[in-house]
Amino acid sequence: MKILVHYPFTNEQHDHLRQIARENGGHEVFVANDEQEALAVASEIDVIVGHFPPAVCAAAPNLRWVQSFSTGMDKFLFPEIIARDEVAISNVAGLYAPQGGEHAWALLLALTRGIDQSIRHNDQRKWAGGATVELTGQTLGLVGLGGFGLEMAKRAAGYDMPIIAIDPVRRDMPPGISELKDNTRENLHSLLRRADVVMIACPRTEETYHLIGREELALMKESAYLINVTRGGIIDEDALSKALHDGQIAGAGIDVTEIEPLPEESPLWDAPNIILTPHRAGASQHRPRKVYEFFCAQLEHYLKGEPVLNIIDKKKGY
Repeated sequence: MKILVHYPFTNEQHDHLRQIARENGGHEVFVANDEQEALAVASEIDVIVGHFPPAVCAAAPNLRWVQSFSTGMDKFLFPEIIARDEVAISNVAGLYAPQGGEHAWALLLALTRGIDQSIRHNDQRKWAGGATVELTGQTLGLVGLGGFGLEMAKRAAGYDMPIIAIDPVRRDMPPGISELKDNTRENLHSLLRRADVVMIACPRTEETYHLIGREELALMKESAYLINVTRGGIIDEDALSKALHDGQIAGAGIDVTEIEPLPEESPLWDAPNIILTPHRAGASQHRPRKVYEFFCAQLEHYLKGEPVLNIIDKKKGY
């Protein structure tokens, strides 16, 4: 079996991956630093670890498994790979969830305690604050209860917040969750009406594109906050900008946008009561190590004929 590693690991890490391949069946590892190098060996490849551009996959007739470096798969599931039933794809779902949960709460706390406003006042040498909203006892609504949603819920425990959630798959009630329902439109609208804080924690798919639009924002409380650190495109950004300008909701914390970088002409730049961060929720000082360790474990399982984690449904997108 021939394995392509197309990810910026160190030379030592590449050597360790080669060792894993040798010790588990005498397999061969190729390392590519860019797409051209990957294309040069694609015809021989059975496995890709890391980046898997469409051209490389198309040139790899023997491809059987791809280990992606991403959690969200909306930008990577191109038609050619979806149609190939013989190719399995696994993602890194859950790997970036702890820091994602922290980032969601950082945005929320900055909004509810007026931290963003205080920083702007600091720049003007003004002794002035902003919002002072107490979260204790407020209702948290989670749209999705996968890795990110569970980490968001975990961090709500210290605030004594009732947590209501919707999810298309999960049926077990995790600790700390007050209510869990299927992700129907009716249940989403009920959650939006009841929640004081709404956190988006679902993947972007055909079903979730612009899931939160004008109608949904109009259902939210005027005192409610909306947070999204998962995938751009789930929230209709024009509708969000208008809702903020009209005072339909109290504020929004957004780490991901439909187009990235966010275009200069986006209405979000001028919207009031919004904090924008440049897709940083999944980043942390531990991420490179965690990705490498996960890749090593996954590769070893695969070469031993054991099940690998996080095989996605390519047609559903998660």
